[in-house]
Amino acid sequence: MISYSSKFIYSLLIFFVLTEVRIDGKILTECDAARELKNSGVSATFLSNWVCLMKSESGLNTSLVKGPGTMSSYSYGVFQINSLKWCKIGRKGGECNAKCENFADDDITDDIVCARKIQSTEGFKHWDGWVKKCYKNEPGLPNVNGCKSNAVKRHAVMRKLIDFFN
Repeated sequence: MISYSSKFIYSLLIFFVLTEVRIDGKILTECDAARELKNSGVSATFLSNWVCLMKSESGLNTSLVKGPGTMSSYSYGVFQINSLKWCKIGRKGGECNAKCENFADDDITDDIVCARKIQSTEGFKHWDGWVKKCYKNEPGLPNVNGCKSNAVKRHAVMRKLIDFFN
């Protein structure tokens, strides 16, 4: 028989496993990236291209900042969004009306909104990493079809927890 204190500790452990903890930046897995993109409304048809772009531009690192580049510009986050045109350093601005530093945290929802704007106006060819590593490289694109949603994972953990206490 398991004591109440053990059950409490196990319950806390499960709570922390199921709760997303936000930090300043992180390295995403391909499946994490695909889930974030899909949750933001990106078509499943292009998920592999988007994940390949993210991987080639930043190594899936949400906090990557590169620069200075052209005209002392910097590139931010998992999509390497550039401060010359798309955002402004220290304040909102640019074509995405965003503060560049906000693209270098682990919340990539705003990054995706801006990246989709870039893609819709300039295409994937805007990103050199995509052109070099993803364009016309169908076999080299990440296979994200097998990525499960967070809901499926949480359901499996909850099932194990229920079985544990029964």
